[in-house]
Amino acid sequence: MMFRGDKSPPVVEEYKCGPLPDVQVCQLIRLPGRKNPVPFAYRPYDKTEFHFIDVYILKPLNQSIYQILMESYNSTFCLPPHSPACLTFGFLPVGTAFLGDSNKRRAWMSFSYDLPFSSIHPVDFGILINLDDADASRWRIEKLWYAGQMFNSVGHLIDQYQNNKIHKIVLHKLVDNAELFSSLQLRGDPVPQKPQRPPLQVEPDGKRYSLVNREVTYMNWKFNFRMSALTGPVLYNVRFKGERLVYEMGLQEIAVFYSGPTPLTETINFVDSGDLLGTHSKSLIPGGDCPEHSTLVNQTFWNQHNKEVSSYDATFCLFEHNTGYPLRRHSSYSKQFGSFYGGMLNSVLTLRSALTIGNYDYIIDFIFHQNGIIETRLMSTGYIVASVFSELMRPYAFQLKQNIVGPVHHHMAHFKVDLDVSETINRFETLDIVKESVFLKQNSNVSSEQIQFVSSLKETELDAVYDYNFRTPKYLVVHNNNERTEYGAIKAYRVQLNGMSPSLVNEDVGHERTIPWARHQMVVTKHKESEQWSSSNYGMFDSLDPVVNFTQFYSDDENIVDEDLVLWISAGLYHIPHTEDLPVTPTVGNHLSFFLLPYNYFPECPSMGSRDAMYIEHLNKSDYSQGVRVERNGNSRNQCVTRRSTLEELLAQNPDMALETNRVDPNQ
Repeated sequence: MMFRGDKSPPVVEEYKCGPLPDVQVCQLIRLPGRKNPVPFAYRPYDKTEFHFIDVYILKPLNQSIYQILMESYNSTFCLPPHSPACLTFGFLPVGTAFLGDSNKRRAWMSFSYDLPFSSIHPVDFGILINLDDADASRWRIEKLWYAGQMFNSVGHLIDQYQNNKIHKIVLHKLVDNAELFSSLQLRGDPVPQKPQRPPLQVEPDGKRYSLVNREVTYMNWKFNFRMSALTGPVLYNVRFKGERLVYEMGLQEIAVFYSGPTPLTETINFVDSGDLLGTHSKSLIPGGDCPEHSTLVNQTFWNQHNKEVSSYDATFCLFEHNTGYPLRRHSSYSKQFGSFYGGMLNSVLTLRSALTIGNYDYIIDFIFHQNGIIETRLMSTGYIVASVFSELMRPYAFQLKQNIVGPVHHHMAHFKVDLDVSETINRFETLDIVKESVFLKQNSNVSSEQIQFVSSLKETELDAVYDYNFRTPKYLVVHNNNERTEYGAIKAYRVQLNGMSPSLVNEDVGHERTIPWARHQMVVTKHKESEQWSSSNYGMFDSLDPVVNFTQFYSDDENIVDEDLVLWISAGLYHIPHTEDLPVTPTVGNHLSFFLLPYNYFPECPSMGSRDAMYIEHLNKSDYSQGVRVERNGNSRNQCVTRRSTLEELLAQNPDMALETNRVDPNQ
């Protein structure tokens, strides 16, 4: 991706270069439906742009409005050398759909106190900057926002302020210590009262997976993975028992659309691949982000600033863990049918990355279950984007602290799943669950209602567009029609979607045009090399005429019967911030996921071959007093367990423990 500011007019060009590692040729990428070259105004923002904003915008502005900044915020901009109390900026792109011209580049810059974390310590001040020109010395301020009022120039703000014609605001930077409400240091009443380490999982016989050259082998699973700088984590060539199930599966885009009554909220529409998603996963912390026993995987990227390869530590963590719930179980106490127990705790392998994009953190897991299920999960956490409180904010936010509110916003994510079920000749069907009225066989005068399912083959791409409807339940299945079970049933994989939320913005209104993938919960298309990505790294700005228009992937309505199919899955959640989101939003309750589940694909549950299972039966079914036989399938019972405590030790550790001593036998 080359920023060609040297051309007239300036453009962005995308090249493919090869062969690796000794590049000989670079050629412009030519893909149907994808613009190349790209308007210069669409380019992703970067540190170089921020450097010139400091030089040509903020430095002279700092001098011009020094009095206003000091009297209002007791701070100036964070420019070297800056004081401990300074204002840092947030970069808020304005989509070209709001500007009406693909050659215009505008961004609001909001300002916050330089505290952990700045997005939650805003001041009511912002500037709209014109970044059209390839020559940064020509960039300029078009508008200013101060204390709930708009100004058309710096001079206009200064004049109105000095002549006391406007409302003025006075804010102070809070003290940066452990008691600061946005600090992540321990505060409050510690629990437990005395330090006790949390439970840990161990690998008593060593790791049960291997990792060689980005290829993972675990139980019956084998897959490859990488971190795309542009789109984030991706899996390739996912196999189970030697059969490929997935050719490619990974994140395509994350977007967050905000709302509010101010210019600093009403056009905040982040399309995060514009910040190069994959470059934001690094430094995962064992014991915090991942279990202590995880394998940490590094990633290298080309660094445009250092002009060399940069290595990011702990971009991924890979670990097996016990989920603490059974994958399957049954316990029978019936003398008629036999008394037995069969069960298996669910141990899974997880490949995790965590994308820290500004204030928000997105944890992305690919989870491999022993019964042939793949689970993909996205969890959101991190700091909210706050605004300064005013009465106008009440329809959009709750007041969380004295001066701040958290505006309502919509998180959206898009995934690509190139599914290959028994090779690449696949069909997409829905099993529609419908009701029927019947007369009872035992009494033909009595009617009842029950459910049945009806198979519906989707023959074209438009026919396969899926919008969730609570009133029309259905299974979504992909299968190879040439492969059937011995009883003639389809051998398929089923797609189960969790965490769906509709986009309420009308189509093609404002910045919606750059995220048309959010209009539907799933789209199924015929595989094409020209349709590699559903979004682009220009989405922060390109809403007037998007570089990639995802609707073109399916609007040509091609046949999808017995074709190589690609599933495009969207997920989302609405977030109205509340006080428990301080200091950061918890992951619990903020999970988005989808599952790929075998459906008649295996003759029985593949986990029946797992040594993790247990089976218990009576030694003598006629005489239970003789005890039971416990089958652990070769696994030793010896394991790391907590030493049992005596009553005296428990009382010493917990002197306030309420005990009716006359009912306790100290020898027990």
